[in-house]
Amino acid sequence: MRVLDRVVALNLSLVMAHQADAAYWKEWEMFGLPGEIQLFTLFNLAAFLLLFWLYSAVISRQRTGFRGSFLIAGLSGIVLPIHAAFAYAGFTEFHLPVSIAVIIGTFVVSIWQAILTWRARMEFEGGAP
Repeated sequence: MRVLDRVVALNLSLVMAHQADAAYWKEWEMFGLPGEIQLFTLFNLAAFLLLFWLYSAVISRQRTGFRGSFLIAGLSGIVLPIHAAFAYAGFTEFHLPVSIAVIIGTFVVSIWQAILTWRARMEFEGGAP
């Protein structure tokens, strides 16, 4: 398995851990979303189906995997700014050390993933689109 593939897997793992943590903190309330845990679960099901489909394009080095890797990095990378904005707005959720570490981890790994994706651009069926 190539380094990029491992980093994307790490990033997806961090996002999954964050979403499990988000269920504990009832993140849907922070966003003001209806449906509580039911809608939150359905959202995560759809989101992770998309993310794993993109991941399969990355590891098989399909042309769409290049953009897909950047999309995964981007979606994972916005976790920190979103939660920083929540903290600034006065929300006290996600204050535990592991919650904070996972949130920061998604941001750091997303930057690393984006750099590796750019460096691997020629691996995606002859180059980036």
